[in-house]
Amino acid sequence: MAIFSKKPLISGMLLAVALAGCTLGEATTTDEGAATTGASAQESVAAVAQATATASHSAPATPLQVAASEGATVAASGAAAGAAQNGQSAGAITSGAQASPATNGAEAAPIAVEQIIEEVNNRAGPAVVAISTGSGLGSGFLIDTEGHIVTNNHVVEGAPNNEVLVSFGGLFETLGRVVGTDPDSDIAVVDVNELPEGVQPVALGDSSQLRVGQMTIAIGNPLGQERTVTNGIVSAVNRTIEERTGGYAIGGAIQTDAAINPGNSGGPLLDSAGRVIGMNTAILSRSGTSSGIGFAVPVNLIKKIVPVLIAEGSYQHPYLGVQMVEVSTFAAEQQNLPSAGILMRPGGADSPAAQGGLTEPAVVTAINGEELTSTEDVIAYLELNTSPGDTVTLDVVAQNGERREVQVTLGARPSVADQETGAPAP
Repeated sequence: MAIFSKKPLISGMLLAVALAGCTLGEATTTDEGAATTGASAQESVAAVAQATATASHSAPATPLQVAASEGATVAASGAAAGAAQNGQSAGAITSGAQASPATNGAEAAPIAVEQIIEEVNNRAGPAVVAISTGSGLGSGFLIDTEGHIVTNNHVVEGAPNNEVLVSFGGLFETLGRVVGTDPDSDIAVVDVNELPEGVQPVALGDSSQLRVGQMTIAIGNPLGQERTVTNGIVSAVNRTIEERTGGYAIGGAIQTDAAINPGNSGGPLLDSAGRVIGMNTAILSRSGTSSGIGFAVPVNLIKKIVPVLIAEGSYQHPYLGVQMVEVSTFAAEQQNLPSAGILMRPGGADSPAAQGGLTEPAVVTAINGEELTSTEDVIAYLELNTSPGDTVTLDVVAQNGERREVQVTLGARPSVADQETGAPAP
């Protein structure tokens, strides 16, 4: 684990706490309002029941669906009962009064969440491993039946002879060989020759579909405490992780408010269906311990890079070759710039951007039609959607206000180790 200088990021794990509640609307003392509130609660119960019945006819319900359905139904039923029994008419909730009958219904939502977490842990937990280099400990997760395990590059960095000790829990341990690493995305792949009987690989999700507030579940080995399970929410998406000064940022990262600690690095971040949505990687902290701001490498980037690491051992990132500054509407007005957007300056005459026609600083408002509102958007789009050799279209606004399109063929990004002194460009 390391504390990074620009943003004190510390390798680690991601999680948080997310509870779904059932509300009855604003409190009211009128009979009309009481009747409306009570009816809404009853209609919610009916809607849940109808949805559950419909689902049962269309496809078998999974344990997760059953847990969520039962929790929602009980919560709604309890809320309706509380509304009907509290006050002079059905559904009345007087200001300052305690609706104790509704409490039992409200408690059902946490119970449903507990059932989901338990089911996800039972399904994915056995595929989560502890990885030791002899001088450090991290986490990882099995992605196929051939013995490939995904983890962070910084977890296996410096492993003697590229060998690590992999522990699946209990007494099952085996040697693993590092077969591919990519320091720029902090992704590595370890291969083991034997697996515990019955262990199944994790399912991989789709990080492009994540919503802020969505439940997250993390499994890892914080401070050597194997298979520790925590849960939380997606705090933000499309963040960047900057692990080293002068290094490249990892695009499309997931932010969470969960506690991430040393040893969690490389472990999976899962959704409520048990699918991996990211890999727990870093935290923003001044103390070196969790402060509620954690980051995970998105699973879509993992799905893009890992097959190449398995086949070739390394990965080439797309390279636009520019330096960037965000320009707000206020900054554009104050600095007499033609538009808000991302001010791009080509990194040199030989950079892909300059070769494509972006020879002077200019404001770029979109890539391939995707609007840009931050430098993070640029980094995430290039990482998740392009490869070296691809051609992208930049919507450019020149200083005189002229709008044009610039076609740029992306290059292969120089590695951090090979680049010259200076801030790297995306």
